[in-house]
Amino acid sequence: MNATDMVQGNLALKLEAPVSPAFTVVKGGRSGFQAVATKSDPTQRAAHVSAPVALRASTIVAVAVAFTLFFVLATSVFSARRAAFVDSMANVTYETVRVQSGDSLWSLAQEHPIDGLSTQETSDMIRSVNHLERGSLDAGAVLKVPTRS
Repeated sequence: MNATDMVQGNLALKLEAPVSPAFTVVKGGRSGFQAVATKSDPTQRAAHVSAPVALRASTIVAVAVAFTLFFVLATSVFSARRAAFVDSMANVTYETVRVQSGDSLWSLAQEHPIDGLSTQETSDMIRSVNHLERGSLDAGAVLKVPTRS
């Protein structure tokens, strides 16, 4: 084994690659192996060097296209959800309820669902309509909640 093959740590970063790549064909079977010398072709090395550069550029383009498509899709989904939320809020009528001990925004949202909105969105709407800064409710408070459909 060569002494440079046994380098450890930061010194391994200083090693230079061989000037021409070595390629060894091994012939053999069960009885033993025999190395057959081959010579390298300079045109193959040039093709080998330029291929990774083209691969990197195409990979960058593919990632950029995928990111752009993801961004457009996410924006359209967000816009559609926002439009459904605004439309649902515009068509909601409210009733007042007195908060009981143990009630939460989530439980009120589940008791008074709005078509087209999730429980989380209904809970957020109740918080917004009642100008609540925190999520906890005080027993006895009066809140506006959506009327059941």
